Amino acid sequence: MSLSEPFHDPAELLDELDSIIHEQELLRLRTIALQARYKALEAHADRFDKPGKHELFPEEYGRINVEYAARNLGDAARDMAGTWKYHLGPARELAAKVREYPQPEREQADRPLVDRGRSR
Repeated sequence: MSLSEPFHDPAELLDELDSIIHEQELLRLRTIALQARYKALEAHADRFDKPGKHELFPEEYGRINVEYAARNLGDAARDMAGTWKYHLGPARELAAKVREYPQPEREQADRPLVDRGRSR
């Protein structure tokens, strides 16, 4: 392979990008599903209170932990959607355009132009 040859095949790179996009979407969907499971715990969140020194005041409130775990997962899922919209999607569009186009022969470009203005 010469120095002028590309080191990576654009088709293989596009396949890898498609794989990343697919895995990213699966991760986003798993995150949404996990958020829903935490939201389902909210009705029973007092079970997850950590007892404090005083019976009326827990050291940690399970409601807060459950609610904010769900909120953070929702935020993460939104960020992942933004990753597609603003980064991976545009990268995919550009990567799909990366291909080698036929180039004019180098010899033709190096030939001197014929001087047609000269008489015989």
